Amino acid sequence: MGWGKLFFTVGSVLSSLVASQIVPTEVHNTGFNSSFVLTEAQIKAGDLSDTLIQNVQNVMNFDRTQMAFGGPNEDDFYTLPALTNSTTLKPGQVLKVERITDPSAYAIPANTGLSRIMYTTINFNGTVIPTSGFILWPYAARTFGQALNETAKAPVVVWAHGTSGFFGPQAPSAHRSLWYDNSGPFALAEAGYAVFAPDFAGLGIGKSWDGSEIPHQYHATPATAHDAVYGLRAALETFPESLDNNWVAMGHSEGGGVAWAVAEVLHYEESEFADLVAGYKGVVAASPTTRVFTGPGYFMAPTVAQMLKSIFPSFEFSDWMTPIGVARLNLIKEIQGGIGVFTQVLANLTENVKEDFKDTWYVDAFSKLGDAGHKDFKGPILVLQGTADTYVPYDVTLETVEEAWTNYPNNDLNFLAAEGVGHVPVLRATRQFWQRWIDERFEGKPLAKKGGVRTDVAPLRKDEQYTKIINSFPLWAGLPQFGYEVVLPV
Repeated sequence: MGWGKLFFTVGSVLSSLVASQIVPTEVHNTGFNSSFVLTEAQIKAGDLSDTLIQNVQNVMNFDRTQMAFGGPNEDDFYTLPALTNSTTLKPGQVLKVERITDPSAYAIPANTGLSRIMYTTINFNGTVIPTSGFILWPYAARTFGQALNETAKAPVVVWAHGTSGFFGPQAPSAHRSLWYDNSGPFALAEAGYAVFAPDFAGLGIGKSWDGSEIPHQYHATPATAHDAVYGLRAALETFPESLDNNWVAMGHSEGGGVAWAVAEVLHYEESEFADLVAGYKGVVAASPTTRVFTGPGYFMAPTVAQMLKSIFPSFEFSDWMTPIGVARLNLIKEIQGGIGVFTQVLANLTENVKEDFKDTWYVDAFSKLGDAGHKDFKGPILVLQGTADTYVPYDVTLETVEEAWTNYPNNDLNFLAAEGVGHVPVLRATRQFWQRWIDERFEGKPLAKKGGVRTDVAPLRKDEQYTKIINSFPLWAGLPQFGYEVVLPV
């Protein structure tokens, strides 16, 4: 056979092979696979304008589209297993395991895998409650200075997510892109880390065994930090063959405060978590919420209010909210709206929130109980903060860091300030620094400098050249006939 004919034959085979893999295309509306519509009663109760009606329906429909398997209200995984008379509940107990989660409903990176677990934790008051989380698996485990080893266990990063919402449907484990996509879990998994991420109690599983509501105790960081460490214990117990006992905690925004609070919990409850302290390597706290009520008032007041009665039984919405604000909080709970709905409905501070809400004793009391960053901690900690952050002000984070340097001078706390960078973009702008910092903790390298250290990062080019926001999101193409929407899908 001549070379020309051989090339023609091989080319024909390859062409046929490629052609057999190509599927038909169809028009695909990826944004609104839902048909949510507000009722007339809901519109009236919330006193919603035509613009607000349209905005809320758009957000609700998009959010529902982003739920894998219909979300926690439809996905059987989030159904609690029945208790028996012999069941003894303790925090950190595994309740249910989905070892192989079907990835077809998710927009996770190629050659990563997903598992989900249900386990027990404790709320702010110490009651044992169920919650859920996910594990994002790397293709190959990260190794440090050793030859490639296909049997190595993966080091773990406990990922604490930022605000997704306050009700069952907002669980990151049910979100097609796990809520933070390339800004957090994807980047870590692709670097070879197994990522365990708690949903935080109240997200995913909305009711306990007795039918009582499980509120998401937003910014009550001792509670959400326990969600993280008890979940790690459950994950290590469930996958001992794949997860290494060495771990780092990392989080952003609400989760940045949670990660910092993990370091506090390990300090004050070291005997309770001795098994986890042994493998603990440190914390990365990005844009951490350390003083809740310095954030935007229109957002912080109602989002904290929606759960505060679970901590202070005497609290009523009307202590902080106007009558229309109370009605709108009740409406959001009824439709189980996420962060996007909260932002739309409650953006008008003077209309929804009482001007003097900060004068109530609840604000100071909750801040003392819930704020992270003001107690002794088990370091090292790396704090990331953008100077242009409009949600967690740079000055507030700097003040918290300087307070920690003064009060705990023997602890290791690194502070990295990124010039001109905003709230979520700080994760991508500083990725090379925090990934190196995490790598070095697992490698056992000493910190370059002990104690309190500040590092400033400036843009390589003129600041105005850079984009300031994230303007795209991993697309869920779903069925093969929509694969043309994904660049280089195979």
